[in-house]
Amino acid sequence: MPVLIDTHAHLDEGIYGNDPDAIIGRALADGVWTVTIGSDYDSSRKAIAIAERHPVGVYAAVGVHPCRVSGEPDDIILGLEKFGELAKHPKVVAIGETGLDYRNSPESADGEGGAVSQRIRDGQKQVFGRFLQLSSEFRLPLLLHCREAHSDMLDILERWDRTSRVAGIGGIVHHFSGNWKDAKRYFDLDFMISTTGLLAYGAHQAEVFRKAPLDRIVLESDCPHLTAVPWSQRRCEPTYLANVAVALAGLRQEPLGRIVKATTDNALRVLGKLG
Repeated sequence: MPVLIDTHAHLDEGIYGNDPDAIIGRALADGVWTVTIGSDYDSSRKAIAIAERHPVGVYAAVGVHPCRVSGEPDDIILGLEKFGELAKHPKVVAIGETGLDYRNSPESADGEGGAVSQRIRDGQKQVFGRFLQLSSEFRLPLLLHCREAHSDMLDILERWDRTSRVAGIGGIVHHFSGNWKDAKRYFDLDFMISTTGLLAYGAHQAEVFRKAPLDRIVLESDCPHLTAVPWSQRRCEPTYLANVAVALAGLRQEPLGRIVKATTDNALRVLGKLG
């Protein structure tokens, strides 16, 4: 069994070249299992292909990052049958990433400046709703992306919970950016929150992760981004996840061994196909 589980990585990114197996080899040698995440259909297929090359320790999730959704999401909606086929793969352990992102960015900007327009927000909600359906259909947990949209996301999840959610199917809010009130609402819905290398800098969401029940926290690298110190100038890798665990142990003033065991057990629990 793993020492640590990286619940959110992007091993298909071009920065790793055509073959990320050396990065995966280092992680496996350090006892780190990894879930590599799809951001659209092509990267979801690549995530599965990467996971297929490793019988144990590397798994995939399939989804569409909200910043890949325009105000006309019909092509994605029509293509969700293809995601359903991907979700059947034995290496796929979750649906995601999926969610809402209301920041303006080069990927999601519509030329109006400021936050993304209502048109794009509506498109993201429509796509997110369809991925919730896939989660229920295939009984797979969700890996959620949410920035500056927690109120809307929680409202959607609470409606889903009342109407069509399959009992026992939860998920992870990756790189959690909400406040303590948001966190408690996610916990009430049986979701966990994830922390990254930014925690090692001593400020990012520190109060939330200090107060959160330990059985609601998991770890991620979000590689190749968000490298933890002391490697902050390097491309991030799953093997650096140990430094996130060290930062969390220091923040909570708890033994490192307890943090490692709890976060790994939590990941195994929510991502049931890993076990």
